[in-house]
Amino acid sequence: MNEIEILNNAIYNLEKNIPLNWDWKTIYYEKNKEVDGELSIIVNNQKKIFFVEIKKDVKNHQLFNILNYKNKFTNFLLVAEKLYPKVKKELRENRVNYLEGNGNVYINTDDLFLYIDTNEVAKTQKEKGNRAFTKTGLKVIFQFLLNPKLINQTQREIAEVTNVALGNIPLIINGLLETNLIVRLDKNEYVINNYEELLNKWITEFEQTLKPTLFKQRFRFQNKDKDWRTIPLNTDKTVWGGEPAGDIITNHLRPEKFTIYTKETTKELILNYKLLPDDEGEITVYDRFWNNEYNTNTAPNELVYTDLMITEDKRCIETAKLIFNEHIQPNL
Repeated sequence: MNEIEILNNAIYNLEKNIPLNWDWKTIYYEKNKEVDGELSIIVNNQKKIFFVEIKKDVKNHQLFNILNYKNKFTNFLLVAEKLYPKVKKELRENRVNYLEGNGNVYINTDDLFLYIDTNEVAKTQKEKGNRAFTKTGLKVIFQFLLNPKLINQTQREIAEVTNVALGNIPLIINGLLETNLIVRLDKNEYVINNYEELLNKWITEFEQTLKPTLFKQRFRFQNKDKDWRTIPLNTDKTVWGGEPAGDIITNHLRPEKFTIYTKETTKELILNYKLLPDDEGEITVYDRFWNNEYNTNTAPNELVYTDLMITEDKRCIETAKLIFNEHIQPNL
């Protein structure tokens, strides 16, 4: 469903429970508005106007942006095809108005309160046949996020940089074209249509599809009193991700959980960094899936941002936004 179909469907299902009149006005980008439009509704002869953002769904890592909308716009309303229970709980706790595709609604303003949460969640079909969001496709998209110009290199060069079989590249590019996340400028040139939208899509799919397959093992520090910053990582093979990387980049976060991306073996990790295997340990180790050309002891900013955003820790999400605002957005 496109945005207008999501809106129409949500209003149609809401009307089954609440008699109302409504009117929609699209806000176009040239008016410098960040939301999709204005929704006027009349309930019990009372008219309310909401600034509306329409989404297919909202994951945990997108909540920060939604809360910003709420703070920026009076009477903000999120309309989504589907919302997960934990997300809805978080929205209600922050008094963010929302309307689901199935007609479930939470609107809490000074003079209007609507709350329905009894309608069953409509099952949504997963995108089929799109090779962009497979494990292989996500590795390629990650490199496009790091270097958007890479998308206009030859397919062989893309395959070499991403360490992916050449035959996958056209399928992945076609998948991105199908979802309008990249657009074709001419026969041989492409451009990312909306970098932040592509990044958010990648974060969602990375969390669900790729990251679980990268997991290697849990560890703990042999010496808990040792300063983790003094551990001499072999950055050709091993880098910090998540909280420690966020702290290194921003000096804003005191790590409680540690993430490592590596090409080293378990034996090498134990011997080189004095780590001990522990299923409940504070260190989670993942396979490094990109070529580390940056000679740093942290994963790329985009991956650190991702690691932090998919936590439910507000400290981490605040640090992630610092990374985006100071180290990612200025380069777009």
